[in-house]
Amino acid sequence: MISPEKAILYDKYRLPYAADMVHDLLMAIGKVWIIADIGAGTGQLARLFSPHCTKVYAIEPDPVMLATGKTVLAGISNIDFLEGYAEKIPLVENSVDLILVGNAFHRFKPSACQEFHRILRHPGWVALVSYHFTNQAYTGMLFSRLSSLKGMSERINHTWHRTTIQDLFGDRPVRSLSYPQRLTEDWPTFFNGACTGIEAPEPGDPEFEQFKAINREVFEAFAVDGKMSIAYETQVHFGKLQ
Repeated sequence: MISPEKAILYDKYRLPYAADMVHDLLMAIGKVWIIADIGAGTGQLARLFSPHCTKVYAIEPDPVMLATGKTVLAGISNIDFLEGYAEKIPLVENSVDLILVGNAFHRFKPSACQEFHRILRHPGWVALVSYHFTNQAYTGMLFSRLSSLKGMSERINHTWHRTTIQDLFGDRPVRSLSYPQRLTEDWPTFFNGACTGIEAPEPGDPEFEQFKAINREVFEAFAVDGKMSIAYETQVHFGKLQ
């Protein structure tokens, strides 16, 4: 379970998805009424899609994330937050038109694919939404240094099951959308964003100060006049299940 402080940082500083992808995805797959956002966090995807459907079920295993999402999105009446795992979704069978997964599919076990089959109204759609940094010099420097943090690496190895797109879609066609994005961040914003990582150490963790120093070193290497340009892209892979 993460801390309330991290959940608040996650909601405020997590990199935003490209809003344009909502329109483009729904134009490609057609009208949907019921959406399940699996591994919803505090509801970043749920809030983007809620104006375009009847109901969004935001399914999240962490109770602190769940509580934060309920508070932040309390004013959106058609989002329901439910505690549950991708491998055991608290929805009845054949009840969902679209499953969304935002930057969480690598955490799911292969058995989640069977759950997706169970809750989807066939033919239903699944969309995997993620973002990827496009500055390889930046990511190479950052990730190589973060790999020295043993505790963080162990948490990643424990929680990332790395289920593949092929496990989900098999040989069915998968379509893709991509949206280049760029943010300019000062040091506090940059570091708060770094702290939103689920496996990132928190204050009081033995690795926290080293984690902060690594991020400061990388920030200083790429910042100009105290600001760093973050280049990334939202990617969407979507299709019907095998």
